[in-house]
This record gives sequence, structure tokens and C-alpha cells, in this order.
Amino acid sequence: MLGYIMYGEGPKRPELGERQLSGGTFVTLRMGLQARPNGPLALFRARQGARMLRESGIRSAVFPVDFPYTALFIRQGILPVDTLPLRRLLAAPLTRRRLENGGFQPTQAVAAVSGDRVIREVTDCAKALALSYRYVLLSVRGDAEPFARNLRREYGISLLLDPSPDQLDRADALVLFSPRTDLSLNNPILYTLYPGGEAGRGRLPLCLPPALAEQTEANCDREQLAAALYAMGALAPETLLAEIPG
Repeated sequence: MLGYIMYGEGPKRPELGERQLSGGTFVTLRMGLQARPNGPLALFRARQGARMLRESGIRSAVFPVDFPYTALFIRQGILPVDTLPLRRLLAAPLTRRRLENGGFQPTQAVAAVSGDRVIREVTDCAKALALSYRYVLLSVRGDAEPFARNLRREYGISLLLDPSPDQLDRADALVLFSPRTDLSLNNPILYTLYPGGEAGRGRLPLCLPPALAEQTEANCDREQLAAALYAMGALAPETLLAEIPG
């Protein structure tokens, strides 16, 4: 089970509870605003709240966006819900949609995928794009030839392996699973799907259905909530994909 932290109007002392959202059940921690958020009493109550979650078996939670105790909770073993796996899952279908909306033809568009290792998230993305587009570039460290050979055998499609930086720069869509300092990153479609990559132009947003978003607090991190509900099986990727502007 995952946690759900509510910070705002509420009790001064932290309180545990339970909440259901879209079929997902959360252990809630409600914490009221403190007159001195960094004062000794406020910090004591924050540590108390983190300990209460931890003793309830919670190791990951949906955090408020303005929560002043995030670093303290992390030190206490309570981590924010990781949104990166969901962003990576949605990258290929969202790239396809944006290429279609941009008028890029399947026989002419160039899509590129780059990562520092041959991992399933990278190969799944490359495969999904290669099933739709003729020209797909795959740049990874390690031997990607067995993967490319299987694609040729099973689907009759080919990948261009080990493309040059110039070829990656000229791709219509570029999906990065690890940083690349040798690229200009000016591609028409760009996703940077690695820790820290969500802060730039290549950020892939996550959005909740409006009816569900209305049930949350104004300062709820709705992207974390989307990832949490997906991890619980309470929201399908297709539902989340439909809410992303594209």
C-alpha cells in the first residue's frame, strides 16, 4: 500500500487515516500548517508523522507540492512516488500521437531512441516505434544486435543501430533514457526520460482525469498520484494518455 500526505488545514499533531481514490486505497497522513515550519516543535511533529507512516508499512507516498519536510521524510525512509516508470511507459504512444498530429508520415518520419544500456524500457520503446515507422534509430551502449535481429526475424522490420550524433539531432522525434551532452536537443519532439530530465523542454507531463483531479487537494502532486494509481492498477495507461495534451 502507498501513503498519501495531506498538508494544510488540519490537526497540529499528525493523524493517520485511509482514503480511496479511483479504486486505489491509501494510508493517509494529515498534517496541519505550523506557525514556525522549521521550528523544533514542527520538525518533531514531522518526524513523528514520517515514523507513523513507516510503522504502518509505508515506504512511498504521494507528497504535496509545497511540502516543507520532503527531505526529512526521505531521510526517515518515506520516498515520493516515482513517476519515471509511467513516463517511460507512455513515451512511445505519445511520440506516435505527436508525430501523427504533426503530419509526419510513417514512411518518412525519423524516430530515435537513446539509452546508456540495453534495458527493456528502451527496447520496448524502440520496438513500439519501429512497428509504426520505417526509420527508427537506436543508440545504446552494449550489444543491441540480438534485439534488432529478433525484430527482423519476427516482424520484418529493421533498426539503424549506433547512429551518429548528427543523425540523432536530425531525427523528428528523440526519446532519451539517459543524458546526452553531445546532442543539441532541438528535435521537434523530445522526451528526456531520466532522473532530472523532467525539468527541461523534454518533460513528459502526467495528467489525471478532471473528475478525479477535482477530488484532490489543491497542493496534491497529481503527477505522483497518477503514477501511484497506475502502479496500483487503478488507472490504465490509456486513460492517462488520453489526458495528456498532444
